[in-house]
Amino acid sequence: MELEGIVLGVYLLLLGVFTLISLRYLYHVLSFYTLLKGWRLKRPRLRRYPKVCVQLPVFNEPFVVERVIRATAQLDWPKDKLEIQVLDDSTDETPLIASKVVEELKREGFDIKHVRRKGREGFKAGALAYGMRLSDADYFAIFDADFIPPKDFLKKTVPFLEEDPKLAGVQTRWGFLNEESSVFTMAQAFMLNLHFVVEQFVRSRTGMWMTFNGTAGILKRSALEWVGGWETDTLTEDSDLSIRLYSKGYRILYLPDVVCFSELPDSILAFKSQQKRWAKGGVQVAKKYWKRILSLDWPISWKVEVFMQTLGNFGYPLGVVLLLLLPYILYLKFTGRYEMLYTVMGGFAVFSILAVWVAFGVAYSFIKRDWKTLFFIPIGMAIVGGLMINNTNAVLEGIFGEGGVFERTPKAGERGRLKLKGISKSLRLAKMEVWFGTYLLVLIVVSTFLNQMILALTVAVSAFGLMWLGTSSVIRISQEIPESIWEWRESLL
Repeated sequence: MELEGIVLGVYLLLLGVFTLISLRYLYHVLSFYTLLKGWRLKRPRLRRYPKVCVQLPVFNEPFVVERVIRATAQLDWPKDKLEIQVLDDSTDETPLIASKVVEELKREGFDIKHVRRKGREGFKAGALAYGMRLSDADYFAIFDADFIPPKDFLKKTVPFLEEDPKLAGVQTRWGFLNEESSVFTMAQAFMLNLHFVVEQFVRSRTGMWMTFNGTAGILKRSALEWVGGWETDTLTEDSDLSIRLYSKGYRILYLPDVVCFSELPDSILAFKSQQKRWAKGGVQVAKKYWKRILSLDWPISWKVEVFMQTLGNFGYPLGVVLLLLLPYILYLKFTGRYEMLYTVMGGFAVFSILAVWVAFGVAYSFIKRDWKTLFFIPIGMAIVGGLMINNTNAVLEGIFGEGGVFERTPKAGERGRLKLKGISKSLRLAKMEVWFGTYLLVLIVVSTFLNQMILALTVAVSAFGLMWLGTSSVIRISQEIPESIWEWRESLL
């Protein structure tokens, strides 16, 4: 009886946590529809052309670096008020490509610099801070190497910053160049659209705390300097900066109607590396600021949003525990006891699942403008569930580890072949994904045998995601092992 009580207590607690999270998703969806009139804001009149520095942080991106430099040079802004910094920490052929384009644009009259540091201290945040010291610009627009800013980006964002002294930055929406290239990239877009279509929009329009996303945005120099500039002790320097900006009375505006197209990773290993960095970095930021956040005179809703954004990936380890408890929970159910309790728990579980699935589906179908895209929800949710082991590991590293290497997410561009050097390739974790996916398959069979079809279908989505990401990772990493051995032997000769 004592074991039964402990297991049921833990299960109920976890179910309660997921129910609260699903209520938050439901709130965002309902708010989204009530706030849609504010999707496109009236732009203030631009009274002057302040100096803007466009920063392009680059690290080993030979296939996309030329594209982003040329796109930046197309920005509709007076040349004498536009500065471009290619902050290039690359160790491959990228600097050769970048320098050629930079020299060409210099001859055309652009104020453009190819900035090379001796080391990679502070990673992206370190490069941005270094570039900031070299410029006297009033504003800093930031684009990662795989982004393509629209020509009118500055004319659509700068007026808001000029008009409001308490506005520290403007974040725009990410679009995806290669979304339709495969089911895998479509699933990534499905996952990311919840954040960029629903969550960021609702946070901004309700005056709630929101984060700068690190790229496809523009920041005010005076605000950056007032909060101490970029800090380099976490892997998500953008969330770190956002907390400091809001704590000093600044805010960030989100413009979902201004879209900067980017490239989704077409490699599962690159995607998992990106997700690991975001998950681990979020935990690091929460560890760094949790005392300050609790002590600030902020509304409770703001504090909830901060912790939901930084610690949202905690849902993965909690989900792992919940799934590990399920066999014993099923056993207790079919002993004939706790019937009413199981009815209540089943209701909460179904509500939580539906609320989350609906939130993702609403964001995706709104952008697609087609309700038929709702049929894609199971595939999209599969990639969310498939990150269970990867992001659980990232959360644990964020809790118990310190620092870490900023692993850039490699992109192939239009002509390139994706390079996967410098990103995490853990065969052990990939095998764990396969083993946990296999465990879920067994759980599906048991649930089906016990006529628990809703449970079986729900678990099947995560099982598919884990087997998808896990088996693909095992195959890809195993293919690279002989190549790595050969490279090591060559280095000794």
